[in-house]
Parts: sequence; C-alpha cells; structure tokens
Amino acid sequence: MSNSPGIASDQRNGGVILFTLRDLTAILFRFRDRALMALGLCLSAAVLASLLLPTIYESDATLLVNKYGRGFFYRPAADPVARPIPIASDPEEILNTQVQLLLSRDVILQTIDQVGLKDLFPDLARSSPPNLSLAVDRFTSALSIVPQRTSNILHVSFRNHNGETAHRTLEALVRIFQEKSLNTYLNSQTRFFETEVDRQRGVYEAAAAQLNAFRRRLGAEAFDRERALLLQQRSDLDSTAHRIAADLAGAQGRATDLRRQIATTEPDVVAFTDISPNRVVEEAQLKLLNLRLRAQELRSDFTDSSREMAQIGSEISIARSFLTQQATQSSTVRHARSDALNLANQDLGRAEAESAALVASQEVLRKSIADLDARLVTMGDTEAERWMLERDATTAQDTLKTMMSRLAEARTSDAMNREGIGDISLVQAPSLPDPREPARPRWDVNLALGLLVGLFAALLTALLSDLFSDTVYDTARAEHVLEIPALAVFDLAPAQA
Repeated sequence: MSNSPGIASDQRNGGVILFTLRDLTAILFRFRDRALMALGLCLSAAVLASLLLPTIYESDATLLVNKYGRGFFYRPAADPVARPIPIASDPEEILNTQVQLLLSRDVILQTIDQVGLKDLFPDLARSSPPNLSLAVDRFTSALSIVPQRTSNILHVSFRNHNGETAHRTLEALVRIFQEKSLNTYLNSQTRFFETEVDRQRGVYEAAAAQLNAFRRRLGAEAFDRERALLLQQRSDLDSTAHRIAADLAGAQGRATDLRRQIATTEPDVVAFTDISPNRVVEEAQLKLLNLRLRAQELRSDFTDSSREMAQIGSEISIARSFLTQQATQSSTVRHARSDALNLANQDLGRAEAESAALVASQEVLRKSIADLDARLVTMGDTEAERWMLERDATTAQDTLKTMMSRLAEARTSDAMNREGIGDISLVQAPSLPDPREPARPRWDVNLALGLLVGLFAALLTALLSDLFSDTVYDTARAEHVLEIPALAVFDLAPAQA
C-alpha cells in the first residue's frame, strides 16, 4: 500500500471519505491510459463519421413579401374611391400563406420537372415509373423555409449533394413561386366588366328617366310641400282634439260637482227679522227693573214666604210675561231664495253649454281628421310609387359605381400583370455554394462534438475504473475498508540516487 501525496489521507466526515478535486485529478492520472483511449475513440468516431457522411451543399435566398400588395387588400365594391381594407393585417398570417404556397405540390413538381429528377434524386430516376410522391417528400425535407416573424422576410434554403444542382433548384423554385403568385391575378376580367358597365349604365338611365317622368307628372316639389303641409295640419288637429277632449272632461266634471252641490243646498233662507221697539215695552221693562230692585230691598226685611215678597214675585212674573208677548208680536221674519243655489245653477248652465259646444267641436274635428287621413292615404299610394322609383334609381346607380370600380381594378391588375409586378420581391438571389464549405458534414462541429463526448467518456472511464478497482491507494480508504486505525505509513518505492 502506497500513499499518494495528492490524496487526502485522514479526513473524514461522519465516517464517509471526502472526495475532492485532488482525488479526481489523482484518479484521472492513475487511469490516464484508459481515459486517453476513450478520448481517442470518440475523436476517431467523429472523424470517421465526417468522412462517411455524404457531402451536402446548401443554397439560400431571401424573399420579401409585400403586405401592401393587391393580394392582401380588398376595396369596397360600393365606393370606388374608398380606402382599401386589409384582408390579413397580421404579418405572420401573410407569411404563413406564402409558406404554404411555396410548399404546394404543383410548385414542387414544376421545380422538379425543370431541374430534372435525375439531377435531384438519381436513385428515384432509375425506377420506372418514377415515384413522384416520394420525390416530393424528399424535396420538402431538403427545403427549409424560415419566416422572420418581426418582418415580411422569408429565408429559403435547399440542400443537395451537388452544389450546382442546389443552386439551380432554388433559382427555379423562386422563379416558379413568383410566377404562381403573379398568375393568381392573370385571369383578366376587363372585358367582362366593360360589358357590365355598359349594361348597368342603360339600367340606371332607364330608372332615372322613369323617376323624372313621375316628378314632372306630379310635381315632386309641390307634392312634397303639400304632403308636409297636410302632415302639419294633421298634427295640429290631433293636438286640438286632445285639448278639446281634456276641456270636455273638465266641463263634465264641473257639471257633476255642481249638481251634487245643488242637491245638498236649501232653496230658501232667512233674509232678515224686523224688530221695532215701542213705548209700552220700554215702560214694562222699566217697571220690571223697578220691581226687581224693590224685591232686593224687601228681601233684607222679609222672608221669601212673606206676603210682601209673594206679591212682588207675582208682579215680576206678570211683567216678564207681558214683555215676552210683546217681543213675539213686534218681530217680523222675511225669507229669500239662496244665493249659493242661484250661483250653482248659473255655473251648471254654463258648464252644460260649454260641454255641448265642446262635443260639437269634437264632431267637427273628427270629420276634418278623417278627411285629412283619406288624403294622406291617397298620397301614400303615390309616395310608395315614388319611393320604389327612387329605390330602383339609387340601386342602379350604386351598382354602376361598383362595376366602374371593378373595371378600374381589373385594368390596373392587367397593367401590373403586363409589367410583371407581383407581391413577392427577391431580396437576395440564390447563392452558389462554395465547394470547400459544404453544409454537411461540418468538420468543426463534428470534431467539437467528438471532443466533448470524448472528455465525458474519459472521465467516466476513469471513475468506473477506480470504482471497480480492488487496490487501496491511500490511508483513509485502508482504514475505512479494514476498520482499524493506521499506525504508520511506509514508502516502499525504490530510493532515488
């Protein structure tokens, strides 16, 4: 057993041997041959894979999709001067549409036909008949389309074992794609819309002539003024009818209240009572007063049952009876008819007369309103005829504007087609691959990957070798295995001279 100076010998942590970076370095150094062998095998595998993989070249191009092109806008048909409305405002949606068009089967088949199946996929060209479906699948796998989401750019690339073939294929694909995008608008409709404009102009002129004849026959302006006047009169009469109805209801309510008041009122009332005082009455009153005074004086000297007091009482009774009789005979009561009853009767007569007048006014208003309604119904039939004529003329005019707008768009589209103007622009032409820099294999990437995998394999090899080794190289591990403490360490290596 030897003690290596790079390994911790006596450090423990709860009975578990600590593993440090120095221990890892010692293990790698101890099994360096096996680690180097694993690293060499991985690098050799990377070099061998790079040599055995077929060489693939890549040609790339950049396309610009014009999001303001005619293919992505719609002009309202009813207004030839209206602002165009975008069909797809999202750039990602526009790019995805173009990507699907690039990956369409007819575009790929046309590209394969122009380049040649023999140059693209020689193994498929040898079969009879050629498997075009498999050729399309391989073409799609070799084609890469990456849309740039923040702009309207499409990055297109194609890979093939021959750089020249990849370049020619991508050129043909871009050219066919632009032609297909342009051919979408090559169906010229100018002649059709010219015919429709002429026909619709005739329809509009006929509708306008009928409307003008109607206006000349009835006088459209006088007709409108008369109808407005009748409608105003009808509104005024209706307001008057409502007011008369309210007044009639009020007059009838007042008459009802007055009849109830007359039924509860007395017809006659006391007008006045005539009382004329005379001398006999005055003397009797004076005599009665004197008797009462005399009685007061005698009451102090005599009792109430005495003869004197009885005589005075009798005289007082006679005087009082005489005064009462004189008061009844001298007063005269006069009766008269009640003023409230007279006023109530007068108000009732006025209320009944007002109600009769309002009822007569209501009848006159009903007849006037009925006459106006009859005239308005007659004018309504004429108005319906005029409305239909105006509607036909307006519809014909709108349709004529639509056809004229479509004709202008068709002529513009034809002019753009003649000039070869489309929605796809070539920003970067397909590049010709450099024979010295193929897309695959990538030596730098393969070697870097082989080195990385080799380092990991070397480390794993050294650790596994140390794990399954039964040799004890340090004091700490010896104590752990034998479970006894070490007393001394001897270096048995041969002494250096």
